Amino acid sequence: MKLFCWALMAIFTTSISWAEITKDATEQLADLLSPINSFSANFHQQLLDSKGISYQKLTGILHGHKPNQVHWTVFQPAAQMIVSNGTRLWLYDPDLEQVIIEPYANNPEANPVSLLLGGPHQISESFSLIEQKLVNESTRQFVLEPIKLNALYTQLIIEFTHGSLSGISFSDNLGQKTIIEFQNFILNPSFKDNFFTFKIPEGVDVVSYVH
Repeated sequence: MKLFCWALMAIFTTSISWAEITKDATEQLADLLSPINSFSANFHQQLLDSKGISYQKLTGILHGHKPNQVHWTVFQPAAQMIVSNGTRLWLYDPDLEQVIIEPYANNPEANPVSLLLGGPHQISESFSLIEQKLVNESTRQFVLEPIKLNALYTQLIIEFTHGSLSGISFSDNLGQKTIIEFQNFILNPSFKDNFFTFKIPEGVDVVSYVH
């Protein structure tokens, strides 16, 4: 249900020191993320086991708006929705006719997608940038590791193509990997009022952990 439990070759090398690479790459990543105040994108998500075998694929559309607002809809293989207004998080399963309401946790170590919806400071506070990869002339990846030893993920990769966010992936302690590829990425769209507040359909079961 929690889709947030919830992106890869050719290492970038240079003659300058590792510290200079880290500093320069961190600034570049911040420069690429900072213009994103809101976004919309279609997504394809794959879950891979420790052997690299895909065992689940999801498709849908993701909308985000700073600070910490998200509207995530899965179309295939089964309809699901996650909506957050930055304070509350609604998880809606139409097949089960159930909505779960939880407090929104702005925790990049548990939810890497929240890096796109928070401030640039979250990168340096939560992750160490260990590598920058050039996949080809138009695509670059930034490889990060969580600073906390008990983080849910061991590695995070953020990918940009032609300067636009094109993917994000993360690996967990069991060797499993989640890959999210973005298509038709739209930078800074406008959204209607209350777009990031979920309207609970009539007749569904509501499980609330918000007091």
